[in-house]
Amino acid sequence: MNNVLGFLEAKLMPLAAKTAQQRHLGAIRGAYVSFMPFIIVGSILLVISSFPNQTYQQFMSQAFGESWSAIIEIPFNAVFSTMSLFIGFLVAFRLAEYYNEDRISCGILGLVCFLILTPFIKVAENGGITVIPVEWIGTKGLFVAMIGSLIWTELFCWLKRKKLVIKMPDGVPPAVQESFAALIPALVVMILVLIIRIAFENTHYTTIHQFIYEVVATPVRHYGTSYFGALMTVFSITILWSVGINSGSMINGIIRPLWMENQTDNIAAIQAGVTPPHIITEQFFDMIWMGGAGATLSLVIAMLIFARSKNMREVARLGAGASIFNINEPILFGLPVIMNPIMLIPFNLVPLVLVTIQYAAMKVGAVAVTTGVFIPWTLPPVISGFIVTGHLSGSVMQILNLLIGAMLYLPFMRIVDKQYRAAEITSSAAADNTLAKQE
Repeated sequence: MNNVLGFLEAKLMPLAAKTAQQRHLGAIRGAYVSFMPFIIVGSILLVISSFPNQTYQQFMSQAFGESWSAIIEIPFNAVFSTMSLFIGFLVAFRLAEYYNEDRISCGILGLVCFLILTPFIKVAENGGITVIPVEWIGTKGLFVAMIGSLIWTELFCWLKRKKLVIKMPDGVPPAVQESFAALIPALVVMILVLIIRIAFENTHYTTIHQFIYEVVATPVRHYGTSYFGALMTVFSITILWSVGINSGSMINGIIRPLWMENQTDNIAAIQAGVTPPHIITEQFFDMIWMGGAGATLSLVIAMLIFARSKNMREVARLGAGASIFNINEPILFGLPVIMNPIMLIPFNLVPLVLVTIQYAAMKVGAVAVTTGVFIPWTLPPVISGFIVTGHLSGSVMQILNLLIGAMLYLPFMRIVDKQYRAAEITSSAAADNTLAKQE
């Protein structure tokens, strides 16, 4: 095991560090982090409007009218139906921040280029009104928005570095200079984007959105949100944590775009009153990561009940409060779990087992599928299971996960506990001998 840890530390840590610092992945992660509060607020409103209780629904209808739920969902629809617009702007904004370029100009350019690629539809029967279909500005357009913003921003910054700009005379305010400096690069980028749109209009796909969705996004999403993809997701997070790399935000930032459309499909199904079609969403993993990466709340429970060494009981007591809110650094570094050859075995094994059991339970219908509602990652287990599934079976599944995890952690915990206990006894005996000699 020590050889394995040595290999991971030597080979995996540098690779993970480079990946975490990669500017394009960082721009995507930063965009989602900036937009996440609005996603959570929209999801909270959806929970209020579609809470799965008949008595509650009847009371709300009587108190606020039959259309109360449709009114409550307006902000939710405003967020989720136009998500690609905001993400496209924010990705370009974050990448420009890395290059220390004009963030607002790059953000607007990313948004404008996305709209150039998005088909506008003229509705003749409504007096010739032109509309933008929400199909491509919602979650289905995320790939075009994200990848496009990265490309357009890179090209924009490259053109500016090549001095393809309008230079203003000295004395002109910096804001005005920056605006004119962006003029030619932005024009070149927009012309290129327009050419791309025209080229796709002459194919059977008709739009780049349809091409990306069919050829790239759908196959990648199908793989990434499959059972095997779920296993690889949790294993990637725990194996990187094994050598001390805080990998949750990094991995989630890469995979989140794949989850997003599944969650939107599930939300639409809930609104239509049918069973959500997708098992693997971000909330599926929220039900797994109880206590944080490695589902270490199970370990804390095992420690609180069965630990005999003073050291382990103290770590469990100090880390229990944080673990309830899915913060496990006190456990990972206090026990420790990180770089501990014994504890890393269950740390990587437990999430794989829990994913398998939970996936099977949802597949056969024993546990409700997640609705796609976003929750803060610090929401305590059992409560979170109920909210993300809208059903008590979600809470029961989390309780079962906790018990299974505790049983898997227990044999390994006992080995470490005996080591600590033996060291404490030896230390105590040595202290007694020293005291006796002094007397």
